Amino acid sequence: MSRETKIVYGMGAMALLLVAAYLVLWKISTARLAVHAGRDTPEIKRLVDRDIELVDANGTARRFSDLEGKVWLVSHVFTRCPGQCSGVCAALDEVVGEVAGGESVHFVSVSLDPVHDRPRQLREFSQKHDLVRDNWWFVTGDAPALNRYMKEVFWLSAQERPEADRNNVNDLFIHDPRVVLVDHRMRIRGWYDPFNPASARELAKALQAAVASANKSS
Repeated sequence: MSRETKIVYGMGAMALLLVAAYLVLWKISTARLAVHAGRDTPEIKRLVDRDIELVDANGTARRFSDLEGKVWLVSHVFTRCPGQCSGVCAALDEVVGEVAGGESVHFVSVSLDPVHDRPRQLREFSQKHDLVRDNWWFVTGDAPALNRYMKEVFWLSAQERPEADRNNVNDLFIHDPRVVLVDHRMRIRGWYDPFNPASARELAKALQAAVASANKSS
């Protein structure tokens, strides 16, 4: 075999390896997109498999593990938020209200500003927006640990907005409005944007399925 032929074969083999690597990465990327759209896949299973110490608006100690056996929604909030956070709460309340058995769904609003948001601030926020309910926790905790936990477990994160980009003094963080659906087995069913009509419809369907599954297993 000539030197030129060996080079051609070598380049062909390299091209095949690159194509195979691309297909593997494409499959992984597609699976991740499916989960973020609210559709679970065999390739990705996310569990709330570790816990963290929390405190709610009444100063009561809470843990996510206390919610095992329930269907629940978790999202970010901060009490100085200029509007989006209360809007997320209202949108979630509306979606869940349309689901049969929705009264059994639990909500957890986790502060992304734990340094400022202590129980008093959370209590005032929930009172202001008429969200004082037994099935709605507003929680805070140790800032570095809580923010890291939310990013690692729920894939929810935020970053401080540069001062030059703020619309007002309370426009402090850049964060998306995603909400995470967790079923009674502590399995994450998907990520949803309650402001997006299509995603909100998918959330309602997934909630209905999760509630039905929880009732069936009880």
